[in-house]
Amino acid sequence: MLNRIIRIMATAAGCALLLAGCSLRLDDPALEMAQETGVTINFDAGSALLLDDAKRTKAAYYDDTSFGVFAFKQSGGTWSQLNSKKWKPNFMFNQEVHYSSGVYTYSPTRYWPDAAVNTLTFWAYSPYDASADLLVRGTSNAYASTSVGLPDIRFTADGHTDLLYSDVEADQTSASNSGEVHFDFNHALALVELKAEKIDEDGLYGVTMKGVSFKGIYATAILRHSTASPANPAWGWDDYSGSRQELPVWEDDPDDDSDDVMLVHGTATPLASIMPLPQDLTNDACWLHVEFEVSYHEDPLDPNSAVLTYTTSRNVYLRDVFYTAGSAWAKNSHYTVTLQISPDRPIQFTVSWDDWGAEHNYHLSS
Repeated sequence: MLNRIIRIMATAAGCALLLAGCSLRLDDPALEMAQETGVTINFDAGSALLLDDAKRTKAAYYDDTSFGVFAFKQSGGTWSQLNSKKWKPNFMFNQEVHYSSGVYTYSPTRYWPDAAVNTLTFWAYSPYDASADLLVRGTSNAYASTSVGLPDIRFTADGHTDLLYSDVEADQTSASNSGEVHFDFNHALALVELKAEKIDEDGLYGVTMKGVSFKGIYATAILRHSTASPANPAWGWDDYSGSRQELPVWEDDPDDDSDDVMLVHGTATPLASIMPLPQDLTNDACWLHVEFEVSYHEDPLDPNSAVLTYTTSRNVYLRDVFYTAGSAWAKNSHYTVTLQISPDRPIQFTVSWDDWGAEHNYHLSS
């Protein structure tokens, strides 16, 4: 009887060991990999909205830079069921993908799930930031791998760093595009290009630019999205914060004469391009500040007379500059502002605008 009890106990212990062994194997990364297809998840990026008008081709992604990827694993169901299924970015969370010379790399390598019901949905932003200020949609709560849906992003614009967000690539499988995820990126900022010319029909004076800046501009806000259409959410800026700031557009180096910009009558000279945060410009705090040097002969009729100079500046409400464009900067829009400068009259200006096309692509262009 004692031997029988020992045999039963030994058998129970063996089962316990077997179960423990099974538990260990289920957590074994090698076994988890075996449950995948072995097909590597690859990436490709560009923008369908940044089209070359002549070639009508997708604009290429920016060389030697990175974007952050979020991937949601859906065990049955589709991304359109976001609100009921509560998908979370626990398959990839802010995964850096680097692009250089036509090659996309990331680590560790991830593989497509083997079961057809295990689809993946992807979303990305650029440039990648390991400490990006990600928020749960519509809140100020931090977004994590256990959060639901896409993140909002709090962003501070420096004028020289672009911010892109991708379309949602929903319900992808290893058979979709041969296992390659194709991101189409959109510009979240505006692009403002400035040019200047002088008004001087008689050639009586010279105008040398000294500086151009936007004053009273918000630099920080939150890029938020709607869930009305989970596969194609609308994105917009909200919750502007911090003090209004001066955003330098172009400035002369007083110690380097080679960068002097002397204006020409009837010909617009490019000054600079800058990428501000989209925002309303109707507030009295928003100004365009222009500073320039005027030179002229003491005797206008004697070209050998002494040359005199003085520096002056002009301020114009930004709502007056951009009123034809709606008195606001909009995301994914390119504005061209041409200033006509005369020392004895107010600055005149013309503004044109269009979609931010491939020929105006900027990214990390400090």
